[in-house]
Amino acid sequence: MESEFIDWLNTQLSQQSAEDCGIGDDCAVLPAASATAIQVISTDSIVDQVHFDTRIHTPAEIGHKALAVNLSDIAAMGATPSYAVVSLIIPNHWKLELVKELYLGILDLADTFRTQIVGGDFNRHAGPLTVSITILGNATSTELKYRSGTKYGDAIYVSGPLGGSIHGHHISFQPQIALGLELAKCLAVHAITDITDGLVIDLASLLTDALGAELNEDAIPLRDTIAKRSDAIHCALYDGEDFELLFTVAPEFELDFNSTAQPTSIQRIGTINDSGEITLVASDGQIRQLSKKGYQH
Repeated sequence: MESEFIDWLNTQLSQQSAEDCGIGDDCAVLPAASATAIQVISTDSIVDQVHFDTRIHTPAEIGHKALAVNLSDIAAMGATPSYAVVSLIIPNHWKLELVKELYLGILDLADTFRTQIVGGDFNRHAGPLTVSITILGNATSTELKYRSGTKYGDAIYVSGPLGGSIHGHHISFQPQIALGLELAKCLAVHAITDITDGLVIDLASLLTDALGAELNEDAIPLRDTIAKRSDAIHCALYDGEDFELLFTVAPEFELDFNSTAQPTSIQRIGTINDSGEITLVASDGQIRQLSKKGYQH
């Protein structure tokens, strides 16, 4: 339903929006305050039993994730976070101490990334805990990276291991703000997104027109928690909530990029082509077409 709704919404909002980038990317781009300085904005909500589990995760961990998923969108645009507003809808049975602990989880991460919490909203209801955050960031227009920047022949890179995030990574990850800024400054990088719904479906979001992609199974880095599983590659392709950066690099600049790339966990995993499909070269040499699926809300 999510992708179909976004497609419909895009047709509605395009009639009243003159912005450079509205829905469909990791952040929307707001009107420029100057010739080069711009603002970006994004919002995310997380819900109990969907994105976390209050029976397992502490309020501080939940608060951390609520802000981290928003910061990850900022990182994917090559921007610097600035301000955020937080809306809490807490269960009726929650006590004040739990709310404070959750908010401290948000504030700790906000301090780390110099993000100022400037307001929000607070409600109670009989339903699950829900945390919604809207975040603003600053960027340079000449360095901003859109998903639509992908070009034929680009090399596909990922910033770290994939799969099995449910075993703890999804709740405690650190957003890749510093790497996003470095990639934004690099002319060799054409497009960036973060892996939230799964490698394949998020890679599909970088493909415009008739572009396709070929992935190399042996090159895809696996998280330790799944590396020995028989279905490890399936987990890496489709689990989601890895929050690693997925980006494409111009082939003519790849040698220079590889010589300076940091961190060392960055790995080339494939190539952009004009097939219109996403395929995987398996370890046995067989090529199989991948379903463009992932987590759908």
